[in-house]
Amino acid sequence: MKFSKNIFLTALLGISGIAFVLGQGGNLDGEIGFQYVKAEYLFETSRYEECITEYNQVILKNPAYKDALVKRAIAKYQMAAYKGAKMDALQSIDLKGITASAAYVLARSENALGNGEQAINSLSAAIGLEQNVEYLELRASLYEKDQLLLKACQDYNDAAKLGSSIGVQKSNALCGGYKQKPGTPVLKPKPQTDNTPPTQTEPLPDSTEESDPTQTDTGENVEEPTETPVDDPTIPKEDDFRQLVEIDEELSIDIYGQGLGRRKITVVPSILIIADETGTVTLDICVNNLGEVTKAEFNGTMSTIAKKSMVNLALRKAKEFTFEKSVYTNQCGYMVFKVKAN
Repeated sequence: MKFSKNIFLTALLGISGIAFVLGQGGNLDGEIGFQYVKAEYLFETSRYEECITEYNQVILKNPAYKDALVKRAIAKYQMAAYKGAKMDALQSIDLKGITASAAYVLARSENALGNGEQAINSLSAAIGLEQNVEYLELRASLYEKDQLLLKACQDYNDAAKLGSSIGVQKSNALCGGYKQKPGTPVLKPKPQTDNTPPTQTEPLPDSTEESDPTQTDTGENVEEPTETPVDDPTIPKEDDFRQLVEIDEELSIDIYGQGLGRRKITVVPSILIIADETGTVTLDICVNNLGEVTKAEFNGTMSTIAKKSMVNLALRKAKEFTFEKSVYTNQCGYMVFKVKAN
């Protein structure tokens, strides 16, 4: 597949070069179109630093061309250039109106910059336009961080209904069980160490009835889920067992999360790193049932190295790993590149 992509790009370069000569420079739309296709190829192959250069040329000529601004924002985010990603997302919204993808990359940039409230607002806009697993998972995690557990549970449950393994896990662990039918999520009561009645972390919505002061809440009246928790064999369990892959004296890779550390690796790519600093580059990764790495994203908060060349290399090499086949449709965790300076 990678070979055919290279052939496609080479052929495209040759054809476009011929067209340029015959047309004495071609028209502006054709030139932008070619640069955009080249940028897309680099983007899809995780060569983010190179694709940003190509998107720069497209945006310089026409900033409203297709989704160039949003794609450049995503590439900048992957390179930990969060302020630049935020500015591109805002410019796209200003020029073309709000879209789910623009609102999502804006939310992620705000979150990376420590602006949690703005991130939630942008995520709400994205979710209003498109019910997407990643949007719901991120907003749920932010609600959970702020101890807004009812809202977090609702988002985790909605994500689970869209096939999110994280949504199922969190619903079962935090919310009393994933429910397939729509409804208000139920918080799992915490075990009591004394005779103090359970406390409610957040008021129930639209509650108008006053409690009876003569009644003591012993936790027996807590509403139970209308559905039993789903035990789906294709959903991975929470398991942080770590697998260490030794590349050479300068590099080792730690893999864990949702049982990924227990999954056999069938293909380890050749990786040559010349580093001038010691530290870690952490990626969020997902692996499908065929063993292919379908997602690799830089995790700045869990990394100590953010050098563009190192991040770019880690992102590309992560996609070249292959795991053994599994019943799990999607298994997500972390890949940590542990680098030692030469």
